[in-house]
Amino acid sequence: MEGLTKQQIVLVTLLVSFVTSIATGIVTVTLMDQAPPGVTQTINRVVERTIEKVVPSPNQTAAVVTKETIVVKEDDLVVKAIEKNAKSLVSIIKVVGEGDTKNETFVGNGLVVEKDGLIVSDISLVFAVFDENQNPLAAALKAVFHDGASVALSVGSSDSKSGLAFFKPKLDDKTKDYVFVPATIAEHGLLKLGQTVIALGGEKISVATGIVSNLSPDGQATDSKENSKTGADTAGSAPTTVINKIITTNVPVPGKTLGGILVNLSGGVVGIRAKIAGDSDTMFVSSSIINSTIKATGKI
Repeated sequence: MEGLTKQQIVLVTLLVSFVTSIATGIVTVTLMDQAPPGVTQTINRVVERTIEKVVPSPNQTAAVVTKETIVVKEDDLVVKAIEKNAKSLVSIIKVVGEGDTKNETFVGNGLVVEKDGLIVSDISLVFAVFDENQNPLAAALKAVFHDGASVALSVGSSDSKSGLAFFKPKLDDKTKDYVFVPATIAEHGLLKLGQTVIALGGEKISVATGIVSNLSPDGQATDSKENSKTGADTAGSAPTTVINKIITTNVPVPGKTLGGILVNLSGGVVGIRAKIAGDSDTMFVSSSIINSTIKATGKI
């Protein structure tokens, strides 16, 4: 080895490496032939998994799809629906007298339907300022909100055909900056028999849950002579008999209160309790009547 040149040493090294690799390959093949089948399969799988690759084209980007299952409980939906409407439902109070003789009486609920504070309720609440002989009383109405704030009301308009009336807030220096929260009016056509609904109403807002038991495309015919007699119908039309869409449930509005509302699990108002719907406190006028009445009366 001492007499070899550098080039010869390199060639000898390559020769030894080549012979060694051939010998190693022969030994490996011989051992593989003699090994048990289970070992052979394991080695093959390792080799296959090592060399298998997925190479995306240059124009493709890798995407990771994550699937997540979210469990929604009905109780959670009920709570959210109530919270969504609590700020829109008000208690309407009749105020008679002043000072020591002042007397306040809860007469029903109302629902805020516009950002300017417009409130809708049953038309009979207009009659609260009339006595039994239909003479005007020295009485006033006010709305009490969820936070205890109160705003004086004036009668904006009423419609004997729908059995609903609208009230406008009388804002003063204390209430001019009050933020009204209008409710979300849902479509009547989306209701289904057996669907879960929530009734809200009462002087101290209470709730009850139930289902839709009947959907009447026509409803109950109601004579509006009483409404026109008091001058409540601002349109001044002659007494008419009107057919409304009625929602019947198995749950009464809390406190049997006129102006109480019916809400679906999405928090949309689907109905409002009005006398025109019928004598039962489980029957509500469809919320679609609210929108149509707003358009018909011009809100004021």
